[in-house]
Amino acid sequence: MTTLIGTPVNRIDGRKKVTGTAQYAAELPLAETCHAVLVGSEIAGGKIRHLDALSAEQAPGVLLVLTHLNAGKFGDMPDDMMQGGTTAEKRPPLADVRILHTGQYVAMVVAESIEQARYAASLLAIEYERGPFAVALEDARETTFQPEQFMGEPLSFERGNVRAGFEAADVRIDETYVTPTEHPCALEPHATIASWSGDTLTVYNSTQWVMGDRAVLAAAFHLPTEKVRIVCPFVGGMFGSKGATGAHVMLAALAARRLERPVKIVLSRTQVLTDVGHRTETVQRLEMGATKDGVITAIRHFCTTHTALDDDFVEPATITSRMLYNARSYAAHQDVVRLNVIRPSWMRAPGEAPGQFALECAMDELAARLDMDPVELRRRNHTEVNPQTGKPFSNKHLLDCYARGAERFGWSRRNPKPGSLREGDTLIGFGTATATYPGYLMGATVKVRWEQSSTGPRAIVSTAGSDAGTGMYTMLAITVAEILGLPLKRVTVELGDSALTPCSVAGGSNLTASTAPAAADAAAKIKRQFAENPRAEFLEAEEQTQPIFGQNDKFAFQSFGAHFVEVRVQPEIGRIRVSRIVSVFDCGRILSAKTARSQFIGGIVFGIGAALLEELSYDRKHGQPVNADLAGYLVPVHADVPEIDVTWIDEPDFNFNSMGCRGVGEIGITGVAAAIANAVYNATGIRVRELPITPDKLIRYS
Repeated sequence: MTTLIGTPVNRIDGRKKVTGTAQYAAELPLAETCHAVLVGSEIAGGKIRHLDALSAEQAPGVLLVLTHLNAGKFGDMPDDMMQGGTTAEKRPPLADVRILHTGQYVAMVVAESIEQARYAASLLAIEYERGPFAVALEDARETTFQPEQFMGEPLSFERGNVRAGFEAADVRIDETYVTPTEHPCALEPHATIASWSGDTLTVYNSTQWVMGDRAVLAAAFHLPTEKVRIVCPFVGGMFGSKGATGAHVMLAALAARRLERPVKIVLSRTQVLTDVGHRTETVQRLEMGATKDGVITAIRHFCTTHTALDDDFVEPATITSRMLYNARSYAAHQDVVRLNVIRPSWMRAPGEAPGQFALECAMDELAARLDMDPVELRRRNHTEVNPQTGKPFSNKHLLDCYARGAERFGWSRRNPKPGSLREGDTLIGFGTATATYPGYLMGATVKVRWEQSSTGPRAIVSTAGSDAGTGMYTMLAITVAEILGLPLKRVTVELGDSALTPCSVAGGSNLTASTAPAAADAAAKIKRQFAENPRAEFLEAEEQTQPIFGQNDKFAFQSFGAHFVEVRVQPEIGRIRVSRIVSVFDCGRILSAKTARSQFIGGIVFGIGAALLEELSYDRKHGQPVNADLAGYLVPVHADVPEIDVTWIDEPDFNFNSMGCRGVGEIGITGVAAAIANAVYNATGIRVRELPITPDKLIRYS
């Protein structure tokens, strides 16, 4: 039997995507579809004093104008970002006259064509009463509060005796690291088509959580869940931004019910950047102490982030500093400040990505103070037990990642003296950092059908989970084909439909870990049934997995990795180019090598963007984002990305699930920005502790 698991199989959905036959949410041709345009607030704080929609309502082709005056009330919706479903904002859309942030939706215009809707939207006469607002941490310190916990873990606490730990240290660092507001900025903008048939609602939505959308819309419209269907076979990227049900989805459904026609809405790029949750900025003060031989004696990690005025969201940037190294004593403290912005939300590796920037830069600074190789410092503080929980890590191979990565990169050629390696006028620097992300398994039910057709046996594997470009179609096909001994072309995968068996959100790097074991178990059950009844023409089985959030009674589940980066810096103009990256990962068993490699590389590219380019900036005087488009919000393009050498240890973690696999979608970004910053220091001798590392931050010190 041919082994498929672990091989670089081409995406089974790849041809549809490159030929344009894969249909995304905004592309489904429903008869009599009308078009909606959302209108956002021009102010960041205050209220609507007067709104006149008459001219818009009388414009050609206009079918409906929704405002706070006629939207009515939605039902109470769930707000659980891990289970059940959640909305982008706790407050329902068009609920009242209050304005909480720039871009907040104040109206929706529906017309026969998109052009008519846009024109009519321009005719709305809206008068505002401006009120106080703040879009910067330093302007809203009086709103600071301390959240208690994140996923059951405390955010402010002390372990051991931190004061004594620092007193025992021979070397100490105390530095502040800053990361800006960032946005997932997926290529496909958020889009929805809503349609009613009697009392049944069908929504074609760009989403990473069809079951979450179903729960929210069922509650919003007082419907049983079986009366709501969410369909999303393909997603053009999400990175966390499509996990919550947006206001545009609810308004499209409301308008479709009133008009008894399908309503389509596609957010503009500016609306995506303004009205879709972002990663919060972080200000992180990190103190570390160590003995002269490099043993960490204490870590203290302070973090300040922001949230919205009426909504709570925590970016838990201290979540890895408490467990990655064997610190004898540790303390964390988290503050959150309220700003006039939409509620922040998930973005690839929330908490871990900005937290790893601070922690891994601090480790590099500590190594420099100790005159010690940065990899050796990490080895000396390696731990096989999670210091926070006391549980042993299941199947940890981080030391192997360091060793393999250093060898493949040529780390031994690194000169620790900054500025020592040049090619002409170009400075060359080497940097490293650890990558880590928890092992999450949020649960799924997978159905497998086997049937005998005129052309031979075939299998259909289905679950409601979304393939957000990660390779779910291919991974599930590989898994079932191998168990049943079928050629890959004889396996069909059905995803992204709430009418299928329930599945968790495509987030938290959990979906492969959740669905693959269930698919394999269902296929194995069919195989046993066929052995008992070899003449069967149709067989069907379902299996499910139960949630694991980073640990069980015996083990802590965590994936690890190591990044090694080379940068080239032109000091006269401050230009930085990442010229080489070598990354090695320990994520358990890799089921689909080609799509996993793509996920690792995608995460690394995100890290390049965070390090050098990305920042959503707000005008503190007017409260508006000043670069809310792809011309101003910079993301990496091909010219910014070098050849990336990615390998993995590929040791199954059967303590985690029966397939031995952990997720790979988010670990790639963690540590990359720090490795780049550390390489910039090695090249130039300049420590840049505030992202992104733009040319001005190098030139002004030159």
